[in-house]
Amino acid sequence: MSAMGEPNFAAWTAQRVMSAGAFGGNYTVVDKVPPEMLYLVDHHWYQYPPMNPLWHGILGFVIGILGCISVAGNGMVVYIFSSTKSLRTPSNLLVVNLAFSDFAMMFTMSPPMVINCYYETWVLVYSWRLRRQGE
Repeated sequence: MSAMGEPNFAAWTAQRVMSAGAFGGNYTVVDKVPPEMLYLVDHHWYQYPPMNPLWHGILGFVIGILGCISVAGNGMVVYIFSSTKSLRTPSNLLVVNLAFSDFAMMFTMSPPMVINCYYETWVLVYSWRLRRQGE
């Protein structure tokens, strides 16, 4: 399996094969954890089935839309407050500070979240693993 392979729909197909019972068959949340990191996972997590792949798509879509709206809206607030001299008051500085913080957070966090939802796992773990293999 490649590090950046296609989304895994094994849990979805296992659920369709089952006629009754819980979603995912014998799959657990831990099945997507890389083997060299399994020692970090507590045994408590082995009892939970994986999330339905549809929820990954819905979450990625919603985070993508909210990220675009947040970056555009907060960018506009920062631009308007910084370009209009009459709005440069100490109380409005708090508004600009909050808008800039939200802009920076959504600009840096929503793209990796959308990518992680597409691959249904943490992509940064795979990049870390590839870097370790190159040593």
